Amino acid sequence: MQDPPTDILVTGANGPHPDSLHTADLAEARRYLPLGTDDEIRAFAARQLSARIRLTRMVRFYRRYRRRMARVHLLAACAVTLGRLAGVSETFDKMGDAFMPVDAAGEPKNQPWRDFVDACKLRRPIQTREELWLAAHMRDLESVQRQGLDASFYEEANRQLDHPVWRSAKRHMEVTIGARLRDSSALAGLIPYETAIADSLAVTVAGLLSGGTRLLASYSREALRALLIPERGTAHEVISYRRTALGLFWHSMTSLSAFRLFREGIRARERGAEASDEGWPLIQSVLGEEADRVDPLIVRFYSNPSRFLVRATMELDTAPARFWSRLATLLVGQGLYETGLTDMDARFRVFRRADGSMHFIRELYSATTRRVFDSDFVVRDFRGRPTFFEVFVDLGVDVEMSVRPTGDGGLSIKGANIYWRGLRLPSTALKVEFISKVDNSTGGRQLLLIEGNLLMQPATRLSRFVIHRLLRRPEKLGRIRYLAQPVPEAFE
Repeated sequence: MQDPPTDILVTGANGPHPDSLHTADLAEARRYLPLGTDDEIRAFAARQLSARIRLTRMVRFYRRYRRRMARVHLLAACAVTLGRLAGVSETFDKMGDAFMPVDAAGEPKNQPWRDFVDACKLRRPIQTREELWLAAHMRDLESVQRQGLDASFYEEANRQLDHPVWRSAKRHMEVTIGARLRDSSALAGLIPYETAIADSLAVTVAGLLSGGTRLLASYSREALRALLIPERGTAHEVISYRRTALGLFWHSMTSLSAFRLFREGIRARERGAEASDEGWPLIQSVLGEEADRVDPLIVRFYSNPSRFLVRATMELDTAPARFWSRLATLLVGQGLYETGLTDMDARFRVFRRADGSMHFIRELYSATTRRVFDSDFVVRDFRGRPTFFEVFVDLGVDVEMSVRPTGDGGLSIKGANIYWRGLRLPSTALKVEFISKVDNSTGGRQLLLIEGNLLMQPATRLSRFVIHRLLRRPEKLGRIRYLAQPVPEAFE
C-alpha cells in the first residue's frame, strides 16, 4: 500500500468532510441502513471512512514500530472496519479515535506514545518497548473510561439491538473493553500492566469461544465478501476492504505471538505491589548475632536491593560456563549466555507478595536485549534453624542457601541444596556463590561489590582430582559482577 496523500488522511476534528464522500460510500451505507434518512446515511459513510483512515494510519505506524501487541491492536481494528461498527455508532467512532497511537498528522498523539516511539528509535530492549506500549495503551483506555464513552455506547446499543450490526458492535465491546476487568488496578499501580492484559486476553478468548460465535461468523462473512466482490467507485487512497480482510486473517494468526506476553502477565500476577520503601531483615534473621560481623551496607542491601543503583559485568570464561548458562536460559527462561558483556545497566526491583515475602527482580540491559531474573528471597524455619531460600515459584524450585560472614565484613551466600516441589534433587558439582564486599577506597563513597561465581566443586577428593588435575578444568567457570551504590535518599 502506498503512503496516502495528506489531503485525504489529515481530517478535521469531526472526521472526513462530507464533500470527500463518494457514491460508493453512500451506497455501502445504504446497504447497512436500508431505512436510514439521507443524513443518517451520510453520517454512517463519514464515520466508516474515518475508520478506514484510522486503520490506514495505524498500519503505517506499526510498520515502523512493530510489537507483539500491535498485531492484536491491528486485528481489532480490521474487525471493527470490516464489521462497520464505527459506521453505526458515533460513540464507537469516538472510541476508535481514543485508541489511536497517532494523531491526524501521523505523529504520536501524547507523551506515553512518544516515549514508546523514542524507545523504538533508540532500539531499547524489546521488553522495555512492550512495557511502554502497554503503558500508552492503558492511558488510552483510561481516557475512554474518564469520558464515559463505554457507558454511553452501551446505553446507545441497548436501544438498537434489533439491528444485527448493533448486536455485533455490542458483543465486540463485551469481549474486548468489557473484558478489561483489572485495568483500573493496573492504572493504580496495584498490579502489573502485563497481568491486566493477560487477564483480559483470557476473558476475551473465553468470551469468543463461548458466546462469540455469531460475532466471529459476521466478521468472516464480511471478510469473504471483501475478498470475493471487487470494490468499485471509491477514489480514496485509504486501505481497501480486501486488504483489510487479508489483514484480519493474517493478524488472527500472528496475534498468537501475544501468548508470550500472556505468560509474562500470568507470571507477574502474584508478585505483589512494588515496595521500594520497605525492608526485610533477611541477614539478621539467618545469622542472628553474627550479623554484626557483616558490614551494615551489605545488610541494608539484602533488606531491600531496590534502594541501590547498579551496574553489571558478565564474564563466561569457559565453554562449560557458556553451555550451562545457555541451557539454563532455555530451560528456565532466565539467564545470560552472551560473552563480553561489560558495564551493563541494571535495575533491581522489589515487590511485597500477599504473604509478606520479598519478590526480587533483576533486570540487566545488554545492547538491545533485556534479561530478567526474578525469584523470592525468604527465610524459613528449616531443620530447627532459620534458613535462607531463593524460591522460583513458577518452577516449583527452592534453593537452600548457606549464609556466612567472610571475616572481613563481607558476606557469602552459596547454593547448598535444590528442591523441586519439596523433593530434594541429587547434588551436582556445579555451585553458585555470591560474595559481597564493601569498597571504602572511593573518596568517601561506599560502593558494594558483589561477585557471583559459577563454580565447579566436586564433592569427593577423587572427582576433584579428575576434574581439576587430570582434565585441568578451572574451579571458577564464569562470573557476574555487580557494582552497587546506595540511592542517596534511600537511607536518609
